[in-house]
Amino acid sequence: MKQANVIFNLVCSSLVVLLPLILYYSTGTVETSVSAYHNTSAKYILLFSLILVSISYWVSENPGSSILLLGVATFNMEDFVIIHYTFAVAFFLYTTYHIVKDKRFRYLGYPVIASTFLIPYITFFWFEVIAILSFAIHSVLYSIKKLKVIKVRNKNVITQRH
Repeated sequence: MKQANVIFNLVCSSLVVLLPLILYYSTGTVETSVSAYHNTSAKYILLFSLILVSISYWVSENPGSSILLLGVATFNMEDFVIIHYTFAVAFFLYTTYHIVKDKRFRYLGYPVIASTFLIPYITFFWFEVIAILSFAIHSVLYSIKKLKVIKVRNKNVITQRH
């Protein structure tokens, strides 16, 4: 992964942590889900954020999460109910699986798994907030790890030349 891609992913992942707050402050309400903001004045903030994060997943070599999230953004929950929810469920399952199979950051998938059992008692929005935070923290930590690897690799290349 190129250093510019890692930095792009790091910036996007850091910013997406703020998405639930930005959506709340731009509308003044907590909707039933993040996708429900599509029907508010924050529609374009939501779409821009989802597309940006989708690109971030793509450049960080996670095309599965990227394509699934792009599907969530493309097919809103009002006009394309089944398609939207299919992409959303697949995105959460795939991305959580992707995190849990990474032994270094496995623990970041556990809050997402645990919060699925709370869905009957809380709105889907709060599940998504937990998932967004877990996914973003994983992405930030993964990006930092990649930057360290790139730095070491560049250092080794420089010492081999001299």
